[in-house]
Amino acid sequence: MTEPKVGLYLRLSREDEEGEESQSIASQREYLRQYAAARGWTVAAIYADDGCTGTNFNRPEFRRLLEDVESGKINTVLTKDLSRLGRDQIGTMYYYQIYFPQRKVRYIAVSEGIDTGAGGAVELMLPFLAAANDFYTADISRKVRTALEVRKKSGRFIGAQPPIGYRKDPDAPGHLIPDPETSPVIALLFRTFLSCGSVNGTARMLTARGIPTPSQHKKGPQSRFPGLWSGTMVRRILTNPTYAGHLTQNRVRKVGYKVEKRVALPREDWIVVPNTHQPLVSQQVFERTQALLAVRSYTPRAGSGHLLTGLAFCADCGSPMSYVRGRGKTCYMVCQGSRRGGCSSSHCVREDAVIETIRRRLAALAAGISLPAKPPQAQFPQAEERKPMVRWTDTVGRLYRDRSAGLLTEKEFCALLEEARRARTAAEQARDQAGAACEAALRAERLERLDRDTLIALVERVAVRWDKALEVRFRFRKPEAE
Repeated sequence: MTEPKVGLYLRLSREDEEGEESQSIASQREYLRQYAAARGWTVAAIYADDGCTGTNFNRPEFRRLLEDVESGKINTVLTKDLSRLGRDQIGTMYYYQIYFPQRKVRYIAVSEGIDTGAGGAVELMLPFLAAANDFYTADISRKVRTALEVRKKSGRFIGAQPPIGYRKDPDAPGHLIPDPETSPVIALLFRTFLSCGSVNGTARMLTARGIPTPSQHKKGPQSRFPGLWSGTMVRRILTNPTYAGHLTQNRVRKVGYKVEKRVALPREDWIVVPNTHQPLVSQQVFERTQALLAVRSYTPRAGSGHLLTGLAFCADCGSPMSYVRGRGKTCYMVCQGSRRGGCSSSHCVREDAVIETIRRRLAALAAGISLPAKPPQAQFPQAEERKPMVRWTDTVGRLYRDRSAGLLTEKEFCALLEEARRARTAAEQARDQAGAACEAALRAERLERLDRDTLIALVERVAVRWDKALEVRFRFRKPEAE
């Protein structure tokens, strides 16, 4: 009889590492060597997948084992038990019942007495052993998922890498702190979007300025070359409450414990824990961003050209206003609820009259605002927007130096640091409010006619009453009379 050409296959996954010491790679190797030596077999090769799951067979060393089987280098495969070969029932039975027999390869799971060369009643138990191994993996996956969900709900970050703009706190596991290098990118991204009102426009601006994308930041300094931002990347950041200080996890989930593909979860399935860390944008900025995104996602039908689509609603029943073409080029706005019989009031107002009313109100507001001599560079903020960050950095630097020099106690240092943080947040909110009002006044003063982008940026909601009176809510605070 030809001497067997033996290959030892060893595997250990992370869940197995928590089990008995006998499952270690070293223990498996020694156990199988002793088994082969006791039978006078020479080991031709050893394959060890350390840290690889058994739920699939896309493992580096297992693929190498298959290549050696195909080339004839080995014709006997030893594993400590069937679960080392795999924990997926279908895949394990395929290799045991089809793949190995077709290639005349003898397979032995030593501790369970499974041997394709010997046969016997034990083969009747194989499907049940494979199913038990599969169930074990499913149970472990469920337990791990439950444990992680508990940690998420407690406000602890459990991901491998934090979202761009943050880094892990070295002194507090599960806590996020701003990343000095990338946090300014987040502030710039939000301000740019609120200025231009477009996720694609924001992406183009970031690309034009050569700012690395989130994936490039994750890859490290060697990959920090300019990349292409997309609207999807920008929207993912703009909709993440983490940037307002509320840790948000569970936004995506694997299809199953055997499938690596991930799918996005609806907002109601997100796990959001409020006020867990320092925000990179104020709550007011974040809410304004969500409102603007909601309007931008309400896209008018092709060729409709209605400027107030998604902005105008009935003041009585809350239904959106629809559009009806009258004689000539006149277009009327009509409550959808009244057209379906769900609103008792009759609403019918000329679209151009509503737009002109809004334009006049904006012009009136502009007249009450003291405008700068030169328009602010809203789309490409440069030095001015960095001053608050520079002042914040200088203040924190002085506090740390005074603490190191013994001029401040730990309690005094923490109190002064928190006071500096509150002052910075208040200054940012005041700057955002003033900037929005000033920009609104400038745009209203310059434009004789309003366009869609201007309306989206300035108007939050238009309510049409039964008597055709309008209730207009702007996205900025009205200037107060002195």
